[in-house]
Amino acid sequence: MYYKKIIFINLLIFFFLILFFEVFFGHWLKKESFGIYMQKHRNKNENYEVFNKNHKELINYKRNFYGFRGDEIKDLSKIKIVFVGGSTGNERFLKERDTIVGRLNYLLSKNNYKFKIYNASIDGKTTQGYINDFKFWFPKLKNFNPKVFIFYTGINDSILNQPLKHDELHSNKRILQIRDYIENNSITIELLKIIRNKYFITTKLEYDLTKDLSQLYDKNYSYFNYSNAIKIYNLDNLKNNNSNLKLRFEKRLNDLLPYLNNYNSIPIFITQVRYNGLSDEKLFLTNELLKEFCKKNNFYIVKLDEIYNANIGDFYDPVHTSSQGSYKISKIIFNELLKINILNIN
Repeated sequence: MYYKKIIFINLLIFFFLILFFEVFFGHWLKKESFGIYMQKHRNKNENYEVFNKNHKELINYKRNFYGFRGDEIKDLSKIKIVFVGGSTGNERFLKERDTIVGRLNYLLSKNNYKFKIYNASIDGKTTQGYINDFKFWFPKLKNFNPKVFIFYTGINDSILNQPLKHDELHSNKRILQIRDYIENNSITIELLKIIRNKYFITTKLEYDLTKDLSQLYDKNYSYFNYSNAIKIYNLDNLKNNNSNLKLRFEKRLNDLLPYLNNYNSIPIFITQVRYNGLSDEKLFLTNELLKEFCKKNNFYIVKLDEIYNANIGDFYDPVHTSSQGSYKISKIIFNELLKINILNIN
């Protein structure tokens, strides 16, 4: 009986020590708490074993404390350019140096620019996801005030049957909301994650980048470029036949405007293509709507769909570029940024 009492007292002391530790060092009462919208996208350090071009590669995928892809950031005030997109911008299964943003940063360094582009892309994000970033993520970042936001957008917004899947702020299940709330605010869990990420990294899965290439690039493969698209598609008919897509996408773009104004930042939009170009009429329509929006608001736009022509091997699935494709796209984007003189920012 005496030993049980000792054990009980020790457990009670341990509980109050944890409680004291959480109250004073946790995020429960802090305004800058990231919230359940961003919790699962922070403090990640994952390995993926990828079979690429007939050999295996180990891909290390990091998202830092603040949620950006890559290493930790010491001073958020030094961030000048942020790249925002979905999985096509995040490029989880490529080494960071081989992604579009990674290659852009290489070109910046090679040309003696003293800053880099930070990657805020998250898998599945649509334009509504960008709005959520400005509502629930970016305001949590102290001294965060980029001069330029680059939006790599189109593919996810063009998919009518998946408009909201990745835009939900949190799970609808109460138990999962409670779990996310605890994970987000607990300093104990945060420290355990740091230890795990440093000492107990595991290979999460094998993702075969080449397994479908024979089907992707069969003998009938051809790239449907912009010149062909404008000859075949009737834009007015596409707008009428896809009125829900048109209204949804235009509303999201317009809803994004006040957040851009609040940051007093320069927005740059980039259109997108699939592995076979613009054979998807909904993507063609989305790109054209984006161009109209940018023209109306006098925004810069990189018309990738009008410039880029893919070769076999530029994509490893219908929408995600390989390192080969990302390299080509990064060069186009970099040259377009030079043309509009956006890189000479202070």
